[in-house]
Amino acid sequence: ALIVNWQLLFMSYRASGIAVATVVYHLQPFFLLLLAALVQRERPDWHKFPWLLVALLGVALTSGLRGELAGQDAMLSGVLLALAAAFFYAVATLATRKISGIASAQIAGVQLLIGACVLIPWVDIALPSLSPLAWTSLLTLGLVHTGLQYNLLYAAFQRLTAERIAVLSFIYPLVAIVVDLVCFDLALDVVQVAGMVLILVAIVAHQRNWRLVPMPARRLAP
Repeated sequence: ALIVNWQLLFMSYRASGIAVATVVYHLQPFFLLLLAALVQRERPDWHKFPWLLVALLGVALTSGLRGELAGQDAMLSGVLLALAAAFFYAVATLATRKISGIASAQIAGVQLLIGACVLIPWVDIALPSLSPLAWTSLLTLGLVHTGLQYNLLYAAFQRLTAERIAVLSFIYPLVAIVVDLVCFDLALDVVQVAGMVLILVAIVAHQRNWRLVPMPARRLAP
């Protein structure tokens, strides 16, 4: 499921652009909650659900979606690919949570090994011609940003509820923006800053059990 997710996600980037694909892909927390409720009978706390919508709105604002939509006429295929990628990522997350007695490093290693074996026939790159810097970047991407990341990710999945995994997944785009801001001098506009604030507020509100929609007042029995 994770390998299919990778393939579909990068295909969606080409078809619809990174901003659109990123926003659509972040529907995966909703797939995760739905599958957890249907398959694992793990009922989410529905009064927290609106905060996920607030976080998704924040992702849309920070990604620059408004500008990309104006320049694209046909992106249905990219949207569908991103939706499919989100679904398969949710499936992989639930499957990982059900695996017990196996270290997260082993799970991540097996996933990466299978992914390498499946995808290597499509690799079209002249490895001998890569510069030392390119080799260093490639190895870092594979060992740290993929291997170590999934090791930590799977260790967390086995300890958290589906609901908490869903809301914490919105940290990804927020961290990406912060890294761009610090390392690449990204210039943020007011709308993007507002989106980052929405994501932070949604995560804090979800964790602190705040209610976006107030509970209806109970009627006293006569």
